[in-house]
Amino acid sequence: MKKVFLLAFALFAFISISKAQVSVGLNFQTSDTFITVGTDPDKEFFGEARLGVGHDIGLELMGGYNFVRKSEVNAYVGAGLGLLGDHHHKHHDDHNDIYVAIPVGVLITPFNTKNLGFLIEAAPVIANHSHTYLRGGVGVKYTFR
Repeated sequence: MKKVFLLAFALFAFISISKAQVSVGLNFQTSDTFITVGTDPDKEFFGEARLGVGHDIGLELMGGYNFVRKSEVNAYVGAGLGLLGDHHHKHHDDHNDIYVAIPVGVLITPFNTKNLGFLIEAAPVIANHSHTYLRGGVGVKYTFR
């Protein structure tokens, strides 16, 4: 759990130092629910920290690239590195709680202000001991401009 807080603190420090516009969101994925904090999702490259608050407490750091940037729609691909809590596996010493995700998604901002957006995302997740799966979900994101 200390690792999760240390990673979250490092990301928040990076965002404040870079003086980036900040986005916050809530993603409902098939594997977990994530509270997100990140940089401006309209930029070509953006970053995001995702705090998993569903089945296991965890943290995922994701960097993304918008390969389509339109006024109302962004399409992105990214790479994420995640760290899960050990709630279900606390008695197993060999449990590896690090995973890699490759999210692909679309952020739609249909309103005039462009601050509020809706997203659809899918990501193959590669975890320990051949535990690979595809997660998908929807979410909402607000960017402070």
